Amino acid sequence: MRIRKADFLLDMRRTFRAPPSLVFETFTRAELLRRWMCPHGYTVRTAHADARIGGGFRIEMQSPEGVGYEVAGRYLEMRAPELLVLSCIWEKGHGMAGIETIVRVELSAQGSDTLKVMTHSGLLGEHERADHEQGWSGAFDNLAGLLARLGGPGSGTSA
Repeated sequence: MRIRKADFLLDMRRTFRAPPSLVFETFTRAELLRRWMCPHGYTVRTAHADARIGGGFRIEMQSPEGVGYEVAGRYLEMRAPELLVLSCIWEKGHGMAGIETIVRVELSAQGSDTLKVMTHSGLLGEHERADHEQGWSGAFDNLAGLLARLGGPGSGTSA
């Protein structure tokens, strides 16, 4: 597999109505990833997570049209419940297949809520940055809904 690096950044902030420990778990437990980690309208077919530094993850998702996409990577840094750094590589069929990107997620308590600050680096250009912003926005909407079902109000707002 050929891996290239690029340097466009996507920065996103969102507040979730859940404690940082629960939000952190949604990034590290496969059974929770399966319930939210895909764009709006997509479904997660499978999710695997070995949540430890150097451990891997893999998500297989399906578009509303039935097209499958797979992303995999490694947990590079973890400080529960405040920091996750992941490498991500899309597999065949995606416009960024074989290109390693880095996702940094910082979580901080804001009263009983959590502020999530995410930076996704290594995107190829403005088009890919915009596509990933749309995908992550839908995924974070899914996450807000999951958090609500797990016991809190869960609705997230952009900060």
